Amino acid sequence: MENRTEWFVNRYILKKTLYFQSDNGITLMVMNNRRQEILDIPLVKLENILPPGLFFRVHRSYLVNSNAISELRYYRTQLLAIVHGYRIPVSRRRGRDLLTNINIL
Repeated sequence: MENRTEWFVNRYILKKTLYFQSDNGITLMVMNNRRQEILDIPLVKLENILPPGLFFRVHRSYLVNSNAISELRYYRTQLLAIVHGYRIPVSRRRGRDLLTNINIL
């Protein structure tokens, strides 16, 4: 891991992070103040670096802060995780895991 991407592992930064979105090895980090950072690290490596249990892989391209999910809803046949107004797609396989592992208030 390079020095320029080490800062995001800070606990304070992770608490403010809503989700990570990946596209061709480049990862976009979206924070609760609508700030976005581009990380030069694939989502698979990022998933291994982050503390276990804090983030949940809901889709091939998304890693979501489990504490930031406010609701789950269906749009037609697609399950969506609602995170601060963002609609994150949830894959069918990961949706079953999400429903059993995360308690939504």
